[in-house]
Amino acid sequence: MRPAVVPRLGIGTKVVYGFGSTAFGTKDFGFAAFLLIFYSQVLGLPATLVSFAIMIALVCDAVFDPIIGQISDNWRSRLGRRHPFMYGAALPIAVFYFLLWNPPHWHGMALFAYLVVVAVLVRIVIACYEIPSAALAPELTKDYDERTSLMAFRLLFGAVGGGLTVAVALGLFMVATKAQPTAILNRAGYFNYSILAALVMMTSILVSAWGTHSRIPYLRQIAVQQRPGLRQIVRQMAQSLSNRSLQMVVLGALFGGVAGGLTTTLNTYFGTYLWRFTPQQLSVIGVAALLAAILSVPLATFASRRFGKREGYMATAVGSLVVNNITMVLKLLGLMPPDGSTALLLVFFVTLTIGVAFAIASLILVTSMITDIVEDSEIKTGRRSEGLFSAALSFVTKATSGFGILLAGAMIDLVAFPKQASPATIDIVAPHAVRNLVLLYMPTQLTLYFIAVFLVSRYRIDRKTHEDNLARLAQAAAIAEIAPIAAIAPGGSEDPSGVTIAAAGG
Repeated sequence: MRPAVVPRLGIGTKVVYGFGSTAFGTKDFGFAAFLLIFYSQVLGLPATLVSFAIMIALVCDAVFDPIIGQISDNWRSRLGRRHPFMYGAALPIAVFYFLLWNPPHWHGMALFAYLVVVAVLVRIVIACYEIPSAALAPELTKDYDERTSLMAFRLLFGAVGGGLTVAVALGLFMVATKAQPTAILNRAGYFNYSILAALVMMTSILVSAWGTHSRIPYLRQIAVQQRPGLRQIVRQMAQSLSNRSLQMVVLGALFGGVAGGLTTTLNTYFGTYLWRFTPQQLSVIGVAALLAAILSVPLATFASRRFGKREGYMATAVGSLVVNNITMVLKLLGLMPPDGSTALLLVFFVTLTIGVAFAIASLILVTSMITDIVEDSEIKTGRRSEGLFSAALSFVTKATSGFGILLAGAMIDLVAFPKQASPATIDIVAPHAVRNLVLLYMPTQLTLYFIAVFLVSRYRIDRKTHEDNLARLAQAAAIAEIAPIAAIAPGGSEDPSGVTIAAAGG
């Protein structure tokens, strides 16, 4: 039995809870910003093979993430359903992430196989933390707007942590040498980055798990007799995932995430070869992304309270699309400051801050929508499936970098982008490659965003629906407490209400 009085969810708990997403943000930013350029331009693996390796990892995600979520939903221990996985993921993720950036001196298919295996291990282990951690949100609070606040802290720390790690790598580790005058292609910088990122990921996971440890007595615990067999698990997963609102919001978030991942992946290429920024200038632009993450928290909260989550998502997603493409349109029209100039850097700082703030706010809102599906599904199935729904969210957020890298790699090979070319020689060895990449990128991103907005518009759980769901569940819980007494009383009925909603745990 959980204690009757649940302590108020304070700002300290929100902060340490959100801080754990620094691990996922570090992984995601690293995959998006560096993985393609490191394995293709530094190590010489064809970009299509790098993209194919990430595609294989994504297929493994599609299999393992729901399994991890379902196991977490049905786990029983003195640490509850979520914390054993959270604590257990800390050390393995640090080890595997370090190995990803320090492969043996292999080439061709041997290097490809190494990338596939280690990338899959990184994604599985990060899922063992991220899915149970995200599943805590609906249990920590039932409030419609406070859930948006919780997800905002998660996205804030994910963006700030990941962005800071990338910014430090660009500003301090990626340095030019006589042997390698193009700083971003200096392999030694990736070694230093891997150590920093591994330590950041392990620390953030342990801090978040310990910081939310005191909430374990107030979280739901699965009853011993409710542990299902394999066939029942599969049937329950299919039933929970058939929720129409879940399908629409997950598909919408998937398309929007792919668009964002495509942008993040190609930004390293565009920053280096289109705008001719140095790694140090790119690190300054990274500060704009951190500022945007901070601004996205009040922006998402305001949109949730003022318009509702669905309409807020649609507005912020379209806003992000418009702002993030203004600079490229002006570049094609010849209306931007000179490449690599301070004036261009300033323009980028402003537009990137606004555009990324809109993008992160839209992601906060769409993830908050998924938390509200928990009660809607419980009414229909009689079970709470926070872990399973968090697995869907985890797959979407990983697809942000995964499918983004896949598309980016295909585009790079399609325009015959040269390997290991410096910004100074790109116009000589491949004069049209950068422009063709821009012309291929822009309509692709536009299409992905509009599909995302259309799908999310089909989501049907607004504030009133959520409050009605909570009221129905509260009524069912009250009746469930009365039913055993009525069953043993003279003339009592074993089911006086006819209500079929089942409690998911005591």
